[in-house]
Amino acid sequence: MAVDTLNPSLTAPVQLKEEAKKPIPINAWYYNANGEAPCTPHKYTPNQEVSTEHLEKLGVLTWTHIETEDFEKNQFLNKIKAVRGYNYEEVLTVTPGKLPNFEENTKKFFMEHLHDHEEIRFILDGVGYEDVRDFDGQWIRIEIKKGDLIVLPPGMYHRFTLDEDQYLKALLLYQGTPSRIQFEKKPETDDMEVRLDYVQSVLASERQAPSEAEDKVLAATTKALEAISV
Repeated sequence: MAVDTLNPSLTAPVQLKEEAKKPIPINAWYYNANGEAPCTPHKYTPNQEVSTEHLEKLGVLTWTHIETEDFEKNQFLNKIKAVRGYNYEEVLTVTPGKLPNFEENTKKFFMEHLHDHEEIRFILDGVGYEDVRDFDGQWIRIEIKKGDLIVLPPGMYHRFTLDEDQYLKALLLYQGTPSRIQFEKKPETDDMEVRLDYVQSVLASERQAPSEAEDKVLAATTKALEAISV
């Protein structure tokens, strides 16, 4: 990937002012495997929307409409970084001419994979799609665009693609040492401790006691969101 910057963030907790607006749900829907190119929306007709609450039950955190201009000084973004311990960051641009080996790398991004750490993306410009697996294995497509911040939990299978404009600029955040290693889905990946932890805490327990398990995961994500109050 083409890296523009890589700097430690020394931000401290701050008081929020007017930058945190009333939450607006991120756009998400069930993915229609209709044979079209990955960069197209892949919506059903009518569209089958997925709620932010449902994403939270899967462990996905989202914030929308965060101001991107002078984002280094944005108090709301800095509060998120401070509360969640994101102390390193890098800006990268995914588009032809900016990303080395563009075709090869974008195909790799769209391969189903997981990470052994959170994946955190704050979108500075452009549009892309994060696809994540639902409880039953069905793909959910999440549109990420300018002003959106998304956090995917460790051990969650997902994939990424650009939209038809083929341009995205994002701030990548990290807890500790930066890492962009992805583990593509295969039998040995299914047996990774981080995957087993996610399956046990979110997926398997949901099948055993749906309401209780969903409430547990939702409570955890709600607590994480409330830590960054407006």
